[in-house]
Amino acid sequence: MAGPVPYIESRLSMLLSIVPLSISLLLREESNPTSEGISASSRKQSLVACLQSLTQFSRLLHPPEPVVCAANDAATKAAIVVTDFNMASSNQMMHRKYLTKAVGNLLHLVVESCIARDLIDTSAYFWPGYVIPCNVAKVPNSLLSEDCPWLNFMQGAPLAVSLQNVLINIPAPSVTELKKLNHLALHGSDEERSAAAKILCGASLARGWRVQEHVVHIIVRLLSPQLTLRSPGIGNANFYLSHMNMLAALLSCLSHNYIIQILSLYGLVPDVVAALIPLCEAFGLLPPLSISQSTGEEVSPYSVFSFAFLFLLRLCKYYGPDKEFYASSCGGPVRPDLKLDFLLLMRNSRIQKNTALSNKYYANNVADPFHDLRCHLVYVDSFPKLRAWYFENQVYLTSNLSDECNGNRKREVANKILILVCRNMNKDEWSVSSSSSNSSSSKITHRSSSTFCSSTSGSISGSFESMSGDEIQGLPHYPAWELLEAVPLVLDAILNACAYGPISSRDLTIGLRDLVEFLPASIAAIIRYFKAEITRGAWNCVPLNGIDWPSPAEALDSFHLEVKEVLERVSIHIQNWYPQDLQPMLPLPLAAFLSLSITFKLDKKSEYTRGVIGQAIENYSRYCPWPIMLTVGALLIQKARRWHDFVVFLGARSHFTNDKDSVHQLLCSCFKSFLGPGSLVSKFTTSSNGVVGLLGESVCDRLAMHPGILFLNTCHVFRAPRYFSEVICKLVVDWTSKLAGEWNSGGPTQLKFGQTSLATALCEVRRVAILGASLLCMAGRSPLVQYLFEETAPTFLLSMHEERSKPTTWISSMLEGYAISYLLFFSAAIVWGVRAGTAPDKYRSSDMSPYAIKNHLGFIANVVEGNIVLRSNPDMWKAHVSSFVGLIVRFAPSWVPSTKLDALKKISDRLRGWHEYELALSLLELGGISAIEAALESLS
Repeated sequence: MAGPVPYIESRLSMLLSIVPLSISLLLREESNPTSEGISASSRKQSLVACLQSLTQFSRLLHPPEPVVCAANDAATKAAIVVTDFNMASSNQMMHRKYLTKAVGNLLHLVVESCIARDLIDTSAYFWPGYVIPCNVAKVPNSLLSEDCPWLNFMQGAPLAVSLQNVLINIPAPSVTELKKLNHLALHGSDEERSAAAKILCGASLARGWRVQEHVVHIIVRLLSPQLTLRSPGIGNANFYLSHMNMLAALLSCLSHNYIIQILSLYGLVPDVVAALIPLCEAFGLLPPLSISQSTGEEVSPYSVFSFAFLFLLRLCKYYGPDKEFYASSCGGPVRPDLKLDFLLLMRNSRIQKNTALSNKYYANNVADPFHDLRCHLVYVDSFPKLRAWYFENQVYLTSNLSDECNGNRKREVANKILILVCRNMNKDEWSVSSSSSNSSSSKITHRSSSTFCSSTSGSISGSFESMSGDEIQGLPHYPAWELLEAVPLVLDAILNACAYGPISSRDLTIGLRDLVEFLPASIAAIIRYFKAEITRGAWNCVPLNGIDWPSPAEALDSFHLEVKEVLERVSIHIQNWYPQDLQPMLPLPLAAFLSLSITFKLDKKSEYTRGVIGQAIENYSRYCPWPIMLTVGALLIQKARRWHDFVVFLGARSHFTNDKDSVHQLLCSCFKSFLGPGSLVSKFTTSSNGVVGLLGESVCDRLAMHPGILFLNTCHVFRAPRYFSEVICKLVVDWTSKLAGEWNSGGPTQLKFGQTSLATALCEVRRVAILGASLLCMAGRSPLVQYLFEETAPTFLLSMHEERSKPTTWISSMLEGYAISYLLFFSAAIVWGVRAGTAPDKYRSSDMSPYAIKNHLGFIANVVEGNIVLRSNPDMWKAHVSSFVGLIVRFAPSWVPSTKLDALKKISDRLRGWHEYELALSLLELGGISAIEAALESLS
């Protein structure tokens, strides 16, 4: 899930950057002809031919609204070049500012992206039909002056606030400008460093498709500016403080969801994580010294630590539910969240072996002067504070609170935090004390006889501007790590006080908000604690009546209706809606977290905090029961209007976590939207199915949901991978049977005039199987494909005939055998590859393809020998064996050598019995040296 707002412009920019980089890897082999004898020059000609052929797809080339101006500018740039050339050829003179303005589309952006990376030259401007002129108009000044603001910057204009704001919103035109920004960020004054960092993280990163790959490497480098190899600590305070302004500006701009997507697609998440770890460790140990900037903003180690720490957590997805994805050995994990140690292992392995494609590309690319990432290895054990947090996060949190309370230092820090949390409640003394031996939690000791009244009106202030000098002196002035370690004790105490004692719900919300404003990183501890308490399920539910807690009643009915409409749009009908006469209730920890969440404004200052909160809400939606998530969504959309579509989608998605029937309906809807509601053969005559029917034509409207889009965003919350595999296989077989029913042939070998040929039918079967394989691999990757090979497919092949009440025709059985073989082959090819040495699936520790293929071929050998009783139709079995073996021999010969020779002999013998002599011989030839003798025997 990308977050509350879809970033179409940034996503298109990533495509325009990454796709040409991938193409350049192929074209770089110009001096070395490929094994097929195809040179890079012919590949470049093929690239030009492909680009020119895009003009046939006018509907696909229509630019989305956010990039219309960029497309028109790209087309106008080409029109200027063409017009200048024509005027020079005819010796005519004309003022440039009255040149023809052209109409652009996505083709112009693609061509400009290829030109920027030297894949093609500007001769593309002269392609027939490339320049489409419109009415004569004045050409934009940006094209005539080579982007004036950047030109002024390169000519030495100071980075004043006005120029800085302009450069943030305009992508850098070339790498030259990035060089100067990189120099200023490292060696300029404090104001220049901060300004350069903000400019780099602006439009140049989000929409700079000409230079985006350079920008991301500069950012990673700036996050670790010449760090020493030793573990950072207080001894390096001066070094880190000298870079604090630049790092604060850089990290504060890296809060958008699309930036995490960009870093992920460029493969730099491990590098960013390795750069953030020393920053978290060092700034978390520094005392809270504030430094004022010329802009009036204050920067302190607290803010830099919070920026780095929360960014690290968002990259690692610490607070995602883990246990749902770790099922049995056959069924899971489906998609485990990335963890810190796994990311560091990826980075360290890549550095040691130097085999990653990104390192190979940029190490040989002279056009990238910034690829100078630190190459020292980073381990979690080198950073004690971060290591302690990381491993505590892996265990159940509240079980250790009683032991933590025994530490005088933590109890002292927790009491100081309580002064902050309770400052708006009463001026009397509060403290955290150890509970009795019968309880493992902390409690608040109130040394006053006064009580607190619940305030049901007014706004949440949480501002420190109105605090007196005595109050400021009473705030905790400890390093950030010590505060973070003591936060769970305070949370346990105030939550118990809210449940059983003197603190009202509003007082609790105000206190939590004050804590987050004082140390933004504490939101991570709050989320972790509430997640543990919600999972534990030991708290009573509180009524959301609008008095003690905010009420969702005003938006509950409308929210239910919106969720219902989203699901019904993809043919999913639900009966168990929230009871109308039941008052909304939530567990106390969840109610407290939501009350805190709705107090944050949707402004840039709280972007980091809201990003973490949004991710936590998304994770909570995965395991909250169905009616509870509807209550949560109705409460959120009342306060966070911009999150409306995001929350409605989470409400619709939460229904799939425990409802198998809804998962089945969604899969059926995916097949129907792709293959068409009627005849499979007639789908070529309509435009409402295929990819358009599955995914839609546009992603601008998130709630205009298509089955494929909903599936892509919900498949990782399915908790029954085995059931999912069985449904996919059954749907593939059922749609194949539907295709076979269209034949109506008069005999087994005679086809009536005008009916579908066998080749066309097999083509349709492949389409059905490819769709099923794609959905299967998207949801479960390697573990689910392994289960398909080991359990689902053998079960279907052995017992399909017994489960049917009606007899099947020979053509139906044959096509079903082909369908299962296609489903197996394409699933394995997607996740494991078809070549020897293909990189294994990233969610598995080793490549499972030889194991799964070997076992399935062994299963086939046992059946054909008679060791396993076959109760399915012989026509289906014969078609499956011939098709599956034929696909392996033709497209994946590297799968064969791992199979036992005895199994190959048995399968080969049966193929010869079916008169498949050439296929039997080819199978034995691929078995290696040990199969030569068997191959020679087969010839005799």
